[in-house]
Amino acid sequence: MRIAHEFRTVFILATLILSTLQISSSTILWVGWVLWGVFVLLLRDFRRVIPAEPLAIVSAVDGRITALKSSFDPFLQRPSLVCTIAQSSLGEFNIHSPIEGKIEQLWLRDPENGRHILAVWLRTDEQDDVVFTLDLHLLHHRAIVSIQPGERIGQGQRCGFAAIGCEVKVYMPKDAQAIVKPGDKILAGRTMLAKLKHG
Repeated sequence: MRIAHEFRTVFILATLILSTLQISSSTILWVGWVLWGVFVLLLRDFRRVIPAEPLAIVSAVDGRITALKSSFDPFLQRPSLVCTIAQSSLGEFNIHSPIEGKIEQLWLRDPENGRHILAVWLRTDEQDDVVFTLDLHLLHHRAIVSIQPGERIGQGQRCGFAAIGCEVKVYMPKDAQAIVKPGDKILAGRTMLAKLKHG
């Protein structure tokens, strides 16, 4: 897994650097354990029970709802129901797909202000479009995804890693039926944000 490989490399390099310095072995051991603890904290992956609701849009990250309103989707140029999430600093840092469908496109820049982001456009088999974004303009905000346009992904499936405390927005069809409200705490891949309307 690419995510684990990156942090494992950092851990090994840090340990090697410390060992070349004239530092006591007990200090090296202590720092090594701290780095290992951080490594485990960042990469922990809790088992999530995905709701048995094929039309549900689930949360992409652990966190808290800060806003839920009708707004404009700058990526698909359409009216949209937008759910804004403050990512938890203590939850798992994995990114989960809000819906089952096909990856249509990835963006790395916000079309409105040019800020550094990660945006993913998903389309269901019923032709419903959902876009989720992570704001990465701060130095400590970073995201890695393991998906490419053209690939299919399952509802609630883990598809990347985001650290730490990113703002996440989920742009849904304007007629989606909201389930959550501002202030609600949510879990990635488990909490339903809204339901798609059909029929």
